[in-house]
Amino acid sequence: MKNKNLTGSWIIWPIIFIAVIFLGFLGYSAYREFSKNKQVESEIELLKKQAEKIKQENMSLEERIAYLGSEDYQKIQAKDKLDLQDPGENVVAITQDSIVAKQKEEGLNTENNNPIQYSNQKSSIFLKWWNYFFAKK
Repeated sequence: MKNKNLTGSWIIWPIIFIAVIFLGFLGYSAYREFSKNKQVESEIELLKKQAEKIKQENMSLEERIAYLGSEDYQKIQAKDKLDLQDPGENVVAITQDSIVAKQKEEGLNTENNNPIQYSNQKSSIFLKWWNYFFAKK
C-alpha cells in the first residue's frame, strides 16, 4: 500500500506546481492588461480635456473673426488708419499748439479775461477744490 500512495503523490505535486505557475502567469498578465487599460483611460481623459480646450479656443477665434469682418470694425479701422470719415461727419483735430495759439489770439492768458487762475505751484487738493467752487467768477 505504501507504494500506491507514494506513486499518487509523485504525480500530484508536479501538477500543483504547474497549476501555481500557470495561475501566477495568468495573474501577471491580468495585472499588465489592467495597468495598460488604466493608462489608456487616463490618456483618453487628457485628450478629452485638450479637445474641450481647443473647442473653446476655436469658438473664441470664430467670434473674433466675426468681429473683425463686421462693418463696425471696418469703419473704426478706416477712420483710425486711413483717416476716412462718414458722409456728413466733420473731423476736428486739436493739438496742444493750436490751443496755445488760439488762447494767445483771444487774449485769454491775461488776468482780466480768465476769472479762475490756476498756478503751477504745488498746493493742496483742498485748496484747489475750494477755488474751483467758491472763487469769484
